[in-house]
Amino acid sequence: MGTIPREYSSKLYRNLFWLVLAAITLIRLAFAGNFGLGTDESHYVMYARHLAWGYFDHPPMVAFLAALATIFGKSPFFIRLGPIICSTMSLVVLRYLALALYKDERIPFWAIILLHLMPYQHLLMVGLLPDATLNVFWCATLFAAWCAIKNGKWTAWLLAGFLFGAALLSKYHAVLLPLCLFGYLLTSAAHRHWLSRIQPYTALLVGVAVFLPNIIWNASNGWISYKFQLARGGGGGFEVGKIFETFGGQLAAWSPVICGLLIVSLIVSLRNKHLAEADRFAIWMSIPVFVFFCGIGIIGKILPHWPSVGWWTGSLVVTKIVLQGLSQEKQSAKQWRNWSVAAVVSGAVMTLILYAGILYPIVAPIYNQARSISAVLHRYIPSIQPLKPYQAKFDISNDLYGWDKIADEVEAIRASMPRPEKTFIFCHRFFPASQLAVQLSADTVVTSLRHRPNQYHLWFSPKDYAGWDALFIDEDRHFKGPGRYRPLFGGVNSKPEIIKVLRDGLLAHEIRVYKYFDFRGEFEKR
Repeated sequence: MGTIPREYSSKLYRNLFWLVLAAITLIRLAFAGNFGLGTDESHYVMYARHLAWGYFDHPPMVAFLAALATIFGKSPFFIRLGPIICSTMSLVVLRYLALALYKDERIPFWAIILLHLMPYQHLLMVGLLPDATLNVFWCATLFAAWCAIKNGKWTAWLLAGFLFGAALLSKYHAVLLPLCLFGYLLTSAAHRHWLSRIQPYTALLVGVAVFLPNIIWNASNGWISYKFQLARGGGGGFEVGKIFETFGGQLAAWSPVICGLLIVSLIVSLRNKHLAEADRFAIWMSIPVFVFFCGIGIIGKILPHWPSVGWWTGSLVVTKIVLQGLSQEKQSAKQWRNWSVAAVVSGAVMTLILYAGILYPIVAPIYNQARSISAVLHRYIPSIQPLKPYQAKFDISNDLYGWDKIADEVEAIRASMPRPEKTFIFCHRFFPASQLAVQLSADTVVTSLRHRPNQYHLWFSPKDYAGWDALFIDEDRHFKGPGRYRPLFGGVNSKPEIIKVLRDGLLAHEIRVYKYFDFRGEFEKR
């Protein structure tokens, strides 16, 4: 059997890439409006109502994106339209980065397939999250930096610096970009000379200049955002349990087999005594991200998606090594093929389960079945305790549903207050406060009175509302009861109004609404 001509193969994979990208984008657009906003998404829409150069926990780019998206409409579809466009742009830039590195059309095609076999990537490529613009500017910075390293043009260096600044304005994770580039240049005999030239440092200064508005905002707000982010890495020191939690989160977010392929690909690359510059670059732009965040997770706490940006170049590393492995002798190629098939099957199954969990309440029946099994096991092995009865809060996808109905009933309760025009609404946590606020009219005062600092401490001045009445939305995920906030008011009706929301016949939310009177004008004391 003859081999496929390289020209034909390149054209085939190029066309397949654009076909897959178009199909995925259309699927996302069709999917985007089928469920409500998540907790983070609602909070970032609230950012857009209070545009600034910084926020308690993030730089401003996600707020700018939300503000642009909501010009066209307030529905989840329009709010997610911006992130979907950003995801498409990121994949396009990744394609050109892959071609600049490897000049092989197969790599960007299989890289896009690989990225979409990772369950959590689907959330990051649809949801209104800081990762949407971070991915664009991260990939674009690397593309510009690679071009600058290869051709030495000042314009390429300056563009890389500007894009780096935009990445910093997207998410503080981008601070790893110059560190990754420094590591690459330091270990590259061919390009180490750039460390003694002014261009990379000028690019770094350009990036800092673009980021300067956020620095000024933080300086005028007590460095609140930087302090918060630095404190998130702390968690009481090393614990064995944190190792399992950190790495278990990575396996669940990206698929165990794909994570295994990344590790194997790194080992294969490092064993290569003549490592290609393209491979060295891709490794340095991905692996340090995983090492950094997993290292933090071992001594502190991370969220599973924090290292996600490392997968954009990490997918190139895995694709290159797998294709290389498939071209080896028969037995070795068979092993690579088996692992590749396992990665496709496991990733696809996990992704389908993710989508099913978002669109349908599948957690309740699965949990109840597991509870029945645990009860049987308990009869034979008493040390195994049966699972607790199912509660709606066990299904985190319920957060995507019902907040419009909750808002309607809360508004009706507020209308029944003695002074509805001087009645604000508050929650214990800031996330449900935002989920409720985006469903209410923009002039409705919604906040969190919890002592722990959050974004609402910057938006809400308690003294301005002294003497007002309030409704406390006590949500079922963390019932607090009326007593906790009683000292902040002159009086409280301890009998709550109950709001219940069903999702396909199953309880999704049970909200208790307490009426408070005569606010004293202060946040909760510690």
